Amino acid sequence: MVQLNPIPAKTWDPEKIGEWLKKPIVDHSETKIEENSITYPQLLGQITGMTLDADEYFASIYDVIEASEGRLIRLSDKMNKHIEQDRLRTLQDLFEMNKKEKGLSPNRMTAFLDGKGLLPKLKDADLNRRLRLVLIDILKAFQAQSGGDTTHSSFRRVTTDLVKWMFNHIEPEIEKLELEKGLPGFLWYGSVTESENWFLKLATDFGFHVIVYDPKGERWFEKAVGSEGLHSHSFQVNADSLLPFPEEKPKRVGTVAYRATQEVDRLLHHDDSGLYKPFQFKSYLTQSVRLKTTMDEAFMLAKERAMVRPSFSVGSGRVNIPVVFSKVMGIEKDRKRFWDNVHNLTEREDTKLIRSFPFIEERKGNQQFHYRAALGKNGKLDPEKMKTAHWWKYNKLPDGVQTAIAAAIARHVEKPILQTQGSESFEELQLYAFSQSMSLPDSVIQLIQLFDYPQFVPTMLFYNEEKDGELSRADANAIALIHVFGLDVIVINPQGHQDIERWIDVESFDTHWLDERSFNEPYREPSVVKKIFKKWL
Repeated sequence: MVQLNPIPAKTWDPEKIGEWLKKPIVDHSETKIEENSITYPQLLGQITGMTLDADEYFASIYDVIEASEGRLIRLSDKMNKHIEQDRLRTLQDLFEMNKKEKGLSPNRMTAFLDGKGLLPKLKDADLNRRLRLVLIDILKAFQAQSGGDTTHSSFRRVTTDLVKWMFNHIEPEIEKLELEKGLPGFLWYGSVTESENWFLKLATDFGFHVIVYDPKGERWFEKAVGSEGLHSHSFQVNADSLLPFPEEKPKRVGTVAYRATQEVDRLLHHDDSGLYKPFQFKSYLTQSVRLKTTMDEAFMLAKERAMVRPSFSVGSGRVNIPVVFSKVMGIEKDRKRFWDNVHNLTEREDTKLIRSFPFIEERKGNQQFHYRAALGKNGKLDPEKMKTAHWWKYNKLPDGVQTAIAAAIARHVEKPILQTQGSESFEELQLYAFSQSMSLPDSVIQLIQLFDYPQFVPTMLFYNEEKDGELSRADANAIALIHVFGLDVIVINPQGHQDIERWIDVESFDTHWLDERSFNEPYREPSVVKKIFKKWL
C-alpha cells in the first residue's frame, strides 16, 4: 500500500521536460519516502503561444516526448471513449435514480458508482481510496460551478466521460506503476471540451504530471487547476487558429535566414502595423462594415484602399472591411461628371460591370437536406462542414478563401438582408438564401480571388437600363452575399425605378436621388481617346 503526496516541482526547463520525467522519481531531491507514504515533485506546466515556425514548434514537442522514453503520454486527440455495454446500461440506470432523487450528493454518487462496479478497482487499497476521494472532490467542484444542480445533461455527460477515461487511461497507468519511477505524465495539445477539462483536473489532483501546450494562449489549464505550483512558459505569438497536431515528427527545419524572415514579419507585418505583405491575410475571415455615405463619397471611397477607410481593422483572424453599398436613383444633370465617376471605376481591373439582368441563374430544387447536413451543434451553418460537402462548388479555391466564403454564407443565411415574399416563413427565406449562394458567377469568384483585403476593394457596379430583363431575386441574393463578404456594391437605375428594393431591406444600403430621370440612357462607354490617354498616364 502506498499513499501519494505530490508537491509542486520547484524548477523546470521547458526544453528538458522529457529528461525530467525520465529520471526516476526517487532520484529527485524533493522526494521523501516514509513507510507507506511517498512525497514527490509533481510537474505541471503550460506552454502558451507557439514559435513562428510551426514545423519547429511541433518538432520540439516530439523531441520532448521522445526524450521521456514513454514517460510522457499524449492524450489530446487520443481519448478512448469505449465503454462496455453492461457498464453503460448500469450507468444509465444510475442517472435515472439521480433524476428521481433530484440530484445525488457527490459522496453518494461516488458510492453508487463504486458499488455498481463503475469505478476501477485498483490492486493497491490506498490508491483505490485516493481515486474515489479525488472523484468526490471533482464532482463537488462541478456541482458548485453548476449552481448545485447535478441533474442537467452536462453533469451526466461529464460523469459518463470520466468513468470511461478512468478505466481507459487512469487504471492502466496505475496498474503498471513502478514506485521508484513514479507516475507518468500526460501531454495535451490545444483546446479542450468540458469533459476533457475535468478529466485533466482529476489526473492532476490524483498526482499525475500534466504538460499542456496551449498555442492559442487561452490559459484554460491555469483556470482549471489554479496558478499555484503551475509552471508557465510563453512563446512569441498566440495562434489565431489551432493547427492539427501532426502524427509524424516534422522533418523540415527552418534555416537561419528563414527564421530571421519570420521574426521580421512578426515585428513589421503584424495585424495592427498597417505595413502588410501581399495577401498576408489570405487565411483570415472577412467581415463587411457598411459605410453610410453621400453619392460623391460612395464613388470616392470606392477608389480607396480598405486600410485607409474609416473603421478598417484586423484582429483575431478576421479583417473588418469598410464597404460601400449604394443605390443610385436617376442620373445627374451634369452628364460629364456622372459618367466620369462611373468610368473611373469601370476602367479598373477589379471592377465588374453588370448591364444585363438577370445575371445569375436561379437554382431550382429543394436543398433542405444539404442545409440540414451543414448545420453545426449550435444550429448554425458550419463553414468546415460546408467545405467538405460533395455539393460545395468552390473547392478549387485556396482553403482560406473557401473558409471566408463559407463563413460569409453562414452569416448571410443566419441574418439575411433579403426580404420574405408573400407567405414565406423566415426559415424558408434562410433556405432560399443558402440554396442560391452555392453558385456565384465565375466573374465574382475571380474578383474575390484578386482581393487583397487591406488593399483596393473590388467593386460590383450594376447599371440597370431595364432593357432586356429584370433584376431577379437570385440576383439580389448574390448582391447581398457579395456585400456581406466585403466587396463594394453600387446599383444605378437611371429611370429611378425600384429593383433591389423589391428584394433587399432598404435599411441595408444607402439610396441617393439624383437630379433627373432618364428613360433612354444607355450605358456610355468611355471614349477611345480617353482610354488611350489614360493608358499612357
